[in-house]
Amino acid sequence: MISKAKLKDLQKLSQKKSRESEGMFLIEGIRSLDEALTAGAVIEWIFTTQKDADSSEIVHIREQANKKGIPAAVLSDPEFARLSEMVTSQGIVAVVRNISQPPLESIATAQGSNSAIVVALDAVADPGNLGAIIRTCDWFGAAAILLGKGCVELYNPKVVRATMGSLFHLPILEDVDLQTGLASLGKDGWDIFAAELTGTEDLRNVRRGQKTVLVIGNEAHGISADVSRAATHHVCIPSFGKAESLNAGIAAGVFLSHFAFNEYDH
Repeated sequence: MISKAKLKDLQKLSQKKSRESEGMFLIEGIRSLDEALTAGAVIEWIFTTQKDADSSEIVHIREQANKKGIPAAVLSDPEFARLSEMVTSQGIVAVVRNISQPPLESIATAQGSNSAIVVALDAVADPGNLGAIIRTCDWFGAAAILLGKGCVELYNPKVVRATMGSLFHLPILEDVDLQTGLASLGKDGWDIFAAELTGTEDLRNVRRGQKTVLVIGNEAHGISADVSRAATHHVCIPSFGKAESLNAGIAAGVFLSHFAFNEYDH
């Protein structure tokens, strides 16, 4: 059982201020929770509704949680609704500890001798975009993601849902000073590709290096001037129609697929 006072405190995790002070966030849905359990995330509580508690998928999750000593509780519909952000809920929510992430230096060192892609995001503000980019990075095997200053919070509920569990699969560093970080990576031999609408290099003619950083900018303003100066390549996706620009998440997918399907320069 969980006390009403404790449940009231956990309901505050819908607010960024509480997530930051408590170091915890909420995840919803069977797929996301299954991924969290498989990845070994630190789960504090699992909550279900009475009507969904006996579904085969939720019973399976609760059995896994029980083996790990994770407490679970069945809530009334009104109590559950105060935790859930979804219009159509799958009847399961969990409280998870923030994921411990390594410093940028250790990622650069660990990946330095291998073929690796690190994705850096400069003030990507839309939660859906960030979640989709994280999921795309996971699909194409990116080594890490750097969230620069001005990016939407990683544990925003809309971001968490849009990742579909991918935020548990790769390092994601928040509040990174991209200007300093990219300059440091450049000195260590990383090629830095800035995705820019006015880029001077056509993506079709580009081959990535063994150690690659892809920089994606803000939805409205692109990559800031300071961050752009740290890039070694300024690359555009050629247009074949009349659209003014591409969504940041789509642009990231185009670059990552191009890099994945074309061998790097040795």
